[in-house]
Amino acid sequence: MYILLKIVSCVFQVFPRAFALFVGRTLGLFFYYFIPLRKSIAMKNLEIAFPDWNLDKRKSLLHSSYRHYGMVLVDFFRLPQVKRKQDKTIVNIPAKSIELITQYPGGIILSGHIGNWEYIGPSLGINNIKCAGVAQIQRNSISNQFFNELRRSENVKIIPVDSGSKVMIQTILDGYYLGLISDQNAGEKGTEAQFFNNSVSVPKGAAAFHLKTNTPILVGFCILCGDYSYNLSFQELDIQGLPEKSNEIIVEINRRYSKLLEEAVREYPQQYFWFHRKWARENYKGLSHF
Repeated sequence: MYILLKIVSCVFQVFPRAFALFVGRTLGLFFYYFIPLRKSIAMKNLEIAFPDWNLDKRKSLLHSSYRHYGMVLVDFFRLPQVKRKQDKTIVNIPAKSIELITQYPGGIILSGHIGNWEYIGPSLGINNIKCAGVAQIQRNSISNQFFNELRRSENVKIIPVDSGSKVMIQTILDGYYLGLISDQNAGEKGTEAQFFNNSVSVPKGAAAFHLKTNTPILVGFCILCGDYSYNLSFQELDIQGLPEKSNEIIVEINRRYSKLLEEAVREYPQQYFWFHRKWARENYKGLSHF
């Protein structure tokens, strides 16, 4: 499996990026029509998010989403070439965002499953910004090893999600930006926020680490543009007027982040990863992964 993944990665690096992305779009459409993984979940999510849309409009959006993630997958496999060449042309980070990041000695970067979140860490690393991405552990240990090899670079390290809060806090204090993709359903462990006029459970991590380290939370999304480059921009999460109690601060921070995420998703709905069970479990009763 490891050798096969390495071969796939090498093949996509050999092809010009334009051709590789064409293959990615084609691959996405193949999955849409013939291997519709989590398609029923995605359709349910679109029904929740856009109740006024008709079925054809939701299908059209999902069709575009599959094409998008076919390209994102190909770009992920091409990461070694981007890092090797220190290629800054694929991802544009506005000067204001670089200025914002470099004015702090570490902090928290908060993003969601939109655009190409896998390029956030490597792109910052190329710009000599130290970051540490908190990554889910894959069930297959071989694919887990391979994916984390793609993510790592000189300025980027990977922290398994089960490493514990002490490790993550120390990483921030060591001058790294801790990267968190924080939009999956956290269940009873999360806090309530509104997302597309429906209640969701948001992980507490980013807000809790902010309180522990007194460092900023920078919200950023890596969005695919019409010319197939990415735009990665950041803004500091507004922490003015927060409540006094710690638990209430965490709730409010998560609400503010969820609002920013929703704004980004409404602007680029075809780039959001609609395949997670984002809302309460009762919404998905009777649905399979297909």
